[in-house]
Amino acid sequence: MARVGWNDLSGLGKGQIYASIGGGLLNVFAAGAKADYDKYVARSKALEYEDLADTAMFNMRASENQAQWISKAFDMQFATMTQKQGDEKATRKVSMASRGGVLGVGSNRDVMLSQQINYEKDKMTMNMNKVRARSKQDMKTVDYLNASERYKMNAKSMNITASSISPFGAMASSLLTNTASVLSGLPEGMFLKKS
Repeated sequence: MARVGWNDLSGLGKGQIYASIGGGLLNVFAAGAKADYDKYVARSKALEYEDLADTAMFNMRASENQAQWISKAFDMQFATMTQKQGDEKATRKVSMASRGGVLGVGSNRDVMLSQQINYEKDKMTMNMNKVRARSKQDMKTVDYLNASERYKMNAKSMNITASSISPFGAMASSLLTNTASVLSGLPEGMFLKKS
């Protein structure tokens, strides 16, 4: 095969090579710009996840405070209810005694036992409501904590992604690919020795 040199190429052939080199250089800079953009997007997403994690932690603390307030509110209601029950019980005893009734005997005993059972049912109902409300609020607290941890993991993942993106690496890879493309477009005998 005969050696073909640069001067053997037509103007169109030389133009094609110049265009390939120019296009390759544009691709190199475009690859670098794209890698910079991808890195920026990953870092931006990481910051967004960190913000969401902070917000979820704030909500978790607020939810914990709400759960404590629920317990205190039910405790105050329970104290008020039991005080009222005690007052009613004392008033009933005084009323029975003032009318000459004997406590703990016959229908007086039945009324007192019936009332005591109702008091205990009220106490149990209030306690169940407290436990249910507190548990519901505690579940919200756990949900916020889980969301915060999930967002922290996502932020860490995006930071790792951002640090793995190399604009220089993308440019070098693009340069090698485009160089190979330009070289493959040259005539076959261009790099052969003259015989």
